[in-house]
Amino acid sequence: MDDLTKEQKHLIVSMYKEMLLRSRQSAMSLDEAKHFDNSDIVKDLFCPSQTSEYVSDLCWTLQSKGYIECYPGDDLANEISITDKTIIYMENRCKNGLKDVISFLASLIP
Repeated sequence: MDDLTKEQKHLIVSMYKEMLLRSRQSAMSLDEAKHFDNSDIVKDLFCPSQTSEYVSDLCWTLQSKGYIECYPGDDLANEISITDKTIIYMENRCKNGLKDVISFLASLIP
């Protein structure tokens, strides 16, 4: 993730954390848990103070670098899914699971 800004890292790590929580608490499959409907949902969950356009741009950047998949429509990033590349990176980076993810997130906050 050396190719991402702190804000981009914060968003993708937050999405990964949410995926872990969903798969554990809601008994969702991993495929369901790694899916977010659109960038407005992502905005509401992780960056409520940002504009919809800004969060969509973050998503497009993450997609261009292979961290998520998404599709355009209605000026949003839609059908957002965390890629295996991201999951593999986070599994290797955060061997202690959610505890390490939370520590990693905390390190990104100035």
